[in-house]
Amino acid sequence: MNAAIITIGNEILMGKTINTNLAYLGSELAKQGIFVEYALTVKDEPNAIKQALQDTWGKYKIVITTGGLGPTEDDLTKSAISEFFGKKQHFDDNIWEHIQKMFAFRNIPLPETNRSQAMVPDDFIPLRNDLGTAPGLFYREGDFLFFALQGVPSEMKHIFETHIKDIITQNCPDAKPLSIKTLRTYGIAESRLAELFTLSNLPEGVSLAWLPQIGRVDLRFYGTDANKVEEAVKKALPVIKPFVWGYDEESPAEILLALLWKNIYTLSVAESCTGGLVQKLITDIPGSSNSFLGGVIAYSNALKKNLLNVSDTVLETEGAVSETCALQMAEGIKSLTKSTCSISITGIAGPDGGTAEKPVGTVCFGFIAAEKYWSKKQFFTGDREIIRIKAADFAILSLIQHLQGRNDN
Repeated sequence: MNAAIITIGNEILMGKTINTNLAYLGSELAKQGIFVEYALTVKDEPNAIKQALQDTWGKYKIVITTGGLGPTEDDLTKSAISEFFGKKQHFDDNIWEHIQKMFAFRNIPLPETNRSQAMVPDDFIPLRNDLGTAPGLFYREGDFLFFALQGVPSEMKHIFETHIKDIITQNCPDAKPLSIKTLRTYGIAESRLAELFTLSNLPEGVSLAWLPQIGRVDLRFYGTDANKVEEAVKKALPVIKPFVWGYDEESPAEILLALLWKNIYTLSVAESCTGGLVQKLITDIPGSSNSFLGGVIAYSNALKKNLLNVSDTVLETEGAVSETCALQMAEGIKSLTKSTCSISITGIAGPDGGTAEKPVGTVCFGFIAAEKYWSKKQFFTGDREIIRIKAADFAILSLIQHLQGRNDN
């Protein structure tokens, strides 16, 4: 079964906002056996929206719009939808009551313009939005389904999770959900992975996608037969197991926290060039406080010395970007927090500051895991942001590698 996605928003066409809604919807619909075959982005203009509906309605089992359901003058999706389907709008008291409660809870005045969000096209079913004021909309005509969703990603995802999944299940009984298994690898190039595991090794009906990330590659196996997908994964694992650090949607930080919890370890972090990125990635995970004690951003040499006890001799002879400095930073933060494990990062993210001996992209790491101490030096390519992302990833994945019982060097 197929679907079309219409994204509405001038800010997306102008490159001011990235269309993450399309990626989310494409992925989630595929899991339910609905495959997006057509997607387009149009401006906040009634004729453009109606033309997009003209191009898709009746041609695809499901049509979804995102964006333009707010209370401001440029939120024109609902009026365009009403005109296209030939529906008048009516005032929904339940939605208005919900909007009033939302504003009262936030203790802010309720503008009269928000009344427009309580207007619903006739024969459409409003989908309650617990995260915002604008409801989603659902309409069925014959075998075809239409949904209008918010442009705000968190609200759009909430409506999809709490309403649309069940509606699709009820209305698309013949859809064959897609079984997806992902092997997440690090330290091996995409081309090398392709050499190790070719498409000819796949069971019939199973497809494989190589998905490069920054510094990593995911192998995604998918098909409608879950047993065959599992068979494909079992075939691949013996060949690439040394490079696999995780599975499916797990992030490096999630894996690390699970390993720390399993070993009854705690973690602290001292960062310089990454500016707290490792700590952000870790604390993005709910429950991280069970294992993560805290950390510091020691950007200056003075702070490295006074807070983390990096010696003057090391700073003067080897410099702040050295393995010895990194290891002393790891020791310092471990001592300060009384953690079991620690990570430190110090380097040159650029665009300036590099030398012939230590070019931009040089990053040194210090690690402590219980009684084990070690350091590493890496050279990363890319701009400042990419180097910082690669360094943070490397730090987390290196500790994962150790806790999984693999070689640290």
